[in-house]
Amino acid sequence: MNIRTSAIFGLAIIVGIFSLPAISQANDLKVSNVRLGPRDANAKTLAVFFDLSWQNSWRNKINHDAVWVTVRLQDAQAGSSEKKLCRLSVSGLNPSGTSAGSNSDLAIQVPADKAGAFIRRVANHATAPVTTTSAMVTVNYDACGLSAASEVSATLVALEMVYVPRGAFYAGDYAASPAAFQRGGADNNPWPIASESAINVSAASANGYYYVSAGNAGEMPSAAAFTIPAAFPKGFDAFYMMKYEITEGQWVEFVNSLSFPARSRRDVTNASHKNSDTVIARDAVACAGSPLVCTTDRPYRAMTFLSWPDVCAFLDWAGLRPMTELEFEKAARGPFLPVNGEYAWGTADIQPVSALSSGAEEGGELSATPGANARFDGILLSGGDAAGGSSCQGGPLRVGIFATDASNRISSGAGNYGAMELSGNVKEWTVSVGHSAALAYTGVNGDGALTTTTGFEGNADTALWPGMDVDASHGVIHAAGAGFRGGSWADPSARLAISDRTEAASSATDAAATYGGRGVRSAEGQ
Repeated sequence: MNIRTSAIFGLAIIVGIFSLPAISQANDLKVSNVRLGPRDANAKTLAVFFDLSWQNSWRNKINHDAVWVTVRLQDAQAGSSEKKLCRLSVSGLNPSGTSAGSNSDLAIQVPADKAGAFIRRVANHATAPVTTTSAMVTVNYDACGLSAASEVSATLVALEMVYVPRGAFYAGDYAASPAAFQRGGADNNPWPIASESAINVSAASANGYYYVSAGNAGEMPSAAAFTIPAAFPKGFDAFYMMKYEITEGQWVEFVNSLSFPARSRRDVTNASHKNSDTVIARDAVACAGSPLVCTTDRPYRAMTFLSWPDVCAFLDWAGLRPMTELEFEKAARGPFLPVNGEYAWGTADIQPVSALSSGAEEGGELSATPGANARFDGILLSGGDAAGGSSCQGGPLRVGIFATDASNRISSGAGNYGAMELSGNVKEWTVSVGHSAALAYTGVNGDGALTTTTGFEGNADTALWPGMDVDASHGVIHAAGAGFRGGSWADPSARLAISDRTEAASSATDAAATYGGRGVRSAEGQ
């Protein structure tokens, strides 16, 4: 990975980060041959060209995958360590100043806030590789605090996403899972989610919207009466979801892009997180030095020891947002009737992984357990890095490990729309329905910038995200209104069920070896 600096007229070589290894089992996202194009001194814009490729791309009449691309600039002359998100100049579908490059089957969708761009297929295609050269986006360098005299470096950040289309679905699985959504105190049918209209939750005995509590601290009791506002994202409207959980490599790149004061707040090796720079429960992230720099030699492994403020900070920085627990169920189940106790792949059958292929886990490792499609139950692994001892035997796996060229939804452990590891690996932070502090959430997407208030640098500060301090300038500092879905590598199989809500309103204040997450972004113009 190379980053070079030059004057704004030549700006910098943009490098792709968050790319997966060149193996068929992963989608092998690559950004290369980045170069700078014309600068418009009057409009204060700069064109950025790049080549892009990834494996296993698709589009059908239901959904598609996409790559979310953002551009970040760093002012080298000012001595700043921060890489700031630089917004694109124009929004819309294939707007002026953008090009999908040599591949006429690709389109660029720039959302209204211009925080980045989705690059996706135009025509319907079965799963296949995608390559394009000379793709282009144009950024407004003035809007991110730079001038024609600035000497900068720039980074292109790319994340794989899956599209979850607009439409009705069900939440709950006939009370087969703990605290699952029900139609009434005596009615185990699931909640029908048929619009984004407000939902009136009551103590109905049947044919209503009845809340079942798991009894967590701060959680609403069973049969509580409250309203889920129309603005709360319920999963009916379309959204994009990260295809994979946040990885160690992504986390390291995120932290190292922050200002020096913000880095220490997101240091997962400190006493409130992992409390070590050594490998613990397969987490290989180390952070040291002044200024702090984080590293990992397992960049494709799911990131752990993430608190709610940590996940919110990453998502705000990436221009994404937290998902609600209703969006989690939609992404996993799709529009189909629930199956009692089903997992993300649509059945109640599950097989744990216990062995990995031999050799160091550098991105090409595979499951060596026949039929395995999930990581759970705290099983001590053999093979792979497990040869390194107990610190490498219990913990999460690399993202997408069960997907191969020959796999299907069940054998790959995929959700209905293609998101991986929604059941198992790490438990994922979501916005709860069952906590009063969450109901003001409106799904505002992150803006790419974190708070700079002294003593709170590096916190997410997007309006109405759960966990916001009373003084909003402090950002997200606690987890009231958040919880977990999907279960983890250490949980029993029941916790991996789509509708299991045992910890859906946990408000956990710590960070643990099972805590991870991923984000979503509201969709436009699809």
